Amino acid sequence: MVSLSINSSSFDKRDTKQGMMRHRTGLSLLALGLLAFSPLRLEAHPAHAKPVNYPYVVGFERFHSSLDDDEYLAGGGMILLNELNCVACHEPPRALKSQFAGVEATNLEGTATRLGHLDLEIMVRNPRFVKRDTNMPSFFAGPDRDLAEVEALKQYLSTFTYEVPPYPVGDIEAGRALYHRIGCAACHAPEVGYRPPGIPENAEIEMAGLPSVPMNLADLYDLNTMTHFLLTPNEHRPSGRMPDFQLSLGDASNLAAYLKAGPDLVLPENLSQALTGDTPFAKDPALAKQGEVLFQKKNCTACHTVPGRKNSRTLHRATALEKLPAESTGGCLSERPVGNGIPFYGLDEVQKRAIRAALQRLDSRKRLELAAEVDWRMKRLNCYACHERGGVGGAETAREVYFGFETEKAIELGRWGNLPPILDDVGAKLTEDWLKRVLHGEKGGGSVRPYQSARMPVYLADKVKSFPAAFRKFDLQPKEKPDSQASAKRGKELFGASGKNCVQCHSPGPAEHRELPGIDLSTAPKRLYFSWFQSAVTNPLETLHGAPMPDVFEGGPTDPADVGSIWKYLESIGK
Repeated sequence: MVSLSINSSSFDKRDTKQGMMRHRTGLSLLALGLLAFSPLRLEAHPAHAKPVNYPYVVGFERFHSSLDDDEYLAGGGMILLNELNCVACHEPPRALKSQFAGVEATNLEGTATRLGHLDLEIMVRNPRFVKRDTNMPSFFAGPDRDLAEVEALKQYLSTFTYEVPPYPVGDIEAGRALYHRIGCAACHAPEVGYRPPGIPENAEIEMAGLPSVPMNLADLYDLNTMTHFLLTPNEHRPSGRMPDFQLSLGDASNLAAYLKAGPDLVLPENLSQALTGDTPFAKDPALAKQGEVLFQKKNCTACHTVPGRKNSRTLHRATALEKLPAESTGGCLSERPVGNGIPFYGLDEVQKRAIRAALQRLDSRKRLELAAEVDWRMKRLNCYACHERGGVGGAETAREVYFGFETEKAIELGRWGNLPPILDDVGAKLTEDWLKRVLHGEKGGGSVRPYQSARMPVYLADKVKSFPAAFRKFDLQPKEKPDSQASAKRGKELFGASGKNCVQCHSPGPAEHRELPGIDLSTAPKRLYFSWFQSAVTNPLETLHGAPMPDVFEGGPTDPADVGSIWKYLESIGK
């Protein structure tokens, strides 16, 4: 099935720099009744990358397949139980509640501003018509669907609007370059045929092998609401599935222009009759009231918070998770919609097998060890799309080319100059305070790699609050302190050209740092544990995972206070 909310083949070319600001066309009920067709579509643009035909759960998709044995696949099934929000309706065992927190679905505030009324109708009736890889199930795809209920729910959702300021129109080419430089292509598809700057003409760019997170909704938002979404993704998606890259207004406008500049769908001749003009829509307060009642009755509040009503989600109304029959082929695991209030997900066979394997092993699942806890959370938030930890994850090799270098000097660092850092021992490296800066932007954030184009996104605090403590506990190292004889004056000498020549790569402050290939060390004492810093300076090859950092103390420091002196110097310039 494909999206039946079609953009017309005509668009406003008032200014090519503004992007293709499409005129929307409605669909007649004839089109709404169609289950499938084969549109002719150009798929080079990332917003039009071919979606999978089942719910796309990134933590499952990358690490599990039909080749897995049931024991390993069960771990993927646990991810599905959480990320498909099965645990919102089916209460997990008490011992597993901290693991199976589920997800909060899209914020409905402003829904009717972002989506047209026909898009809302289709989204209610069968979300897979709009986004066939969606995690949102359908309650109205079955044979007993009630179109009057669909209309009432549409009327209710149409009451959720907000004011979006008129954002400036961005530049498509600037957006294209930004998209392929800051790490968007780590999760989403790169544009087919796009060659990042600096790639030799005779170099062949490898096609990405791992599936990409689809962006079907880019077709549905207009240019203004797309810009608004990119500026405030955590407000729209509280789950953290699309975190906040802290884009400037200019960057967000440019990205929006690029994402809206893809080619239109072209309908086959035999479907031309399905198109109509804009279908009139009149709000009906009485129907909206009925829709509000239905929203509760259909248990939409298991996943969605009602705008303006905190703690309005209604959880665990169905059979408890541990009481579900593990071998079931019906209910939510049905091959086709069965109606009777049972949600239809459209799971594929591997996902069903994984869920059954997980249910069979639910009784034996215990509180996760720290390593497994960190791995579980990194898979859920898709941290592995960019970061490697313990030999798992990291940017796919074919996508590494889409992480840019901000300076010519940074190219000297090789893959350490453009790729996000490896997270081995990150809890022994970064203080908990600095990890909070990095993860949810506290105190202005924690970026120290201005030579990299990749952006570290920030999340809502409650989605990542467990990470700093978990990293620290698992990666624990002794809390060493600088030698008591350490001297900032001696450290300045060691840092300089006549000492260990750290200034060749590292600026003693952030002002001139962009001209040098090394990391910004002015904040080192605020963000690093001294024990890790000492290890990095005296054993860089092992501690820094092969990064091109010379061993300036080869054979060990001649004076035990030398490393501490450099630390003291960095403390003095970082105040």
